[in-house]
Amino acid sequence: MADQTDAQRLYSWGRSRFESQPAPVVWASRVLRAASRSLGSFPEVDDALLLAETEERWRQAREVFDRLRRRSLDQDSPLNEEQALLFTLAELVAKVAHNAAGVRPPFDHDSGWRIGLIAHRLISVADDPQLQTELTTALGGRPEAA
Repeated sequence: MADQTDAQRLYSWGRSRFESQPAPVVWASRVLRAASRSLGSFPEVDDALLLAETEERWRQAREVFDRLRRRSLDQDSPLNEEQALLFTLAELVAKVAHNAAGVRPPFDHDSGWRIGLIAHRLISVADDPQLQTELTTALGGRPEAA
C-alpha cells in the first residue's frame, strides 16, 4: 500500500470494511447514526436512518436519496463542512439500501465502499472527541497509518 495515495488507501480500506460486513445496510446505518448524534437533527437524515433500519422500506431509497440531495444543494440554507459530510454519508446509506433492494437502475456499485472514506474525513475535520470515538467504533476501527 506504500505506493497508494491517502485517498486510494482510504478507499481500499473502506471497500474492505464494507465488504466484510454480513449486513452492509445495517453497518452503514450504524455509521450514519454515530455521525448524526453530534451534528444536529435533520429530517432528511432521520429518513435515511429509518429507511436503513427497515428492509421493507429499502425500495423507497431513491426518494430518500433525492430529498437528501435537494437539501444538501439548497443554497438558501447551506450546510457547514461537517453537516455536508453527514449528508454525504446519508446519501451513501440510501444508495446502499437501494442497491440491496435490487431496484433498477442501481446506484454506483462502490457506494458502500465510500462510507469509510467519508466517515474518516468527518473524523478528521470534527473537533469532537465523542463523535470521533463513536464513528471509529461504528466503522470497526480506523485505517492503518501509511
